[in-house]
Amino acid sequence: MMSFKRASFPWLRSIVLICVALLAGRELASARDVAVVTLKSSRHAAVTAADLSKAIKSTHKWPDGRDLIVVLTEPSSPEMRIVSEKLLSLSSADFRKSIDAANRGRLVFLVVANDDEVLKTLNANPGAIAFVNVYSINSSVDVWKIDGKLPFQPEYLLHSQ
Repeated sequence: MMSFKRASFPWLRSIVLICVALLAGRELASARDVAVVTLKSSRHAAVTAADLSKAIKSTHKWPDGRDLIVVLTEPSSPEMRIVSEKLLSLSSADFRKSIDAANRGRLVFLVVANDDEVLKTLNANPGAIAFVNVYSINSSVDVWKIDGKLPFQPEYLLHSQ
């Protein structure tokens, strides 16, 4: 019977540590948090998840009666899947159908290619809100609290994990 000493495979430990580090790095790189932002001149800075979901899914208006305009990237993108699943309780396909239906009456959703375009479109549409990756936030926007939480705070709704 052959017995192995722990010291006879020092390279195995190194390989295992490298694999663990690569997997952990991959998870961190794919982590996404989404923020709701508006221009600095906006009147609001906080919203409940229920009010935001209702405005986006059904009424397309704010509680005060103003029209809602939402700027976002492709609904099937990883960031928008967080929005559709966690905020709206919709699949990406259902979210896309909801966007198409809402835009038949008037332009409610502005779908653009990337977060840079989201911020440019937001600047051209005062009063609109936008969903962006938190790493795309710049000084021209205010980040809204959802249920009293900002991105990176524990229990923030639009956190990917």
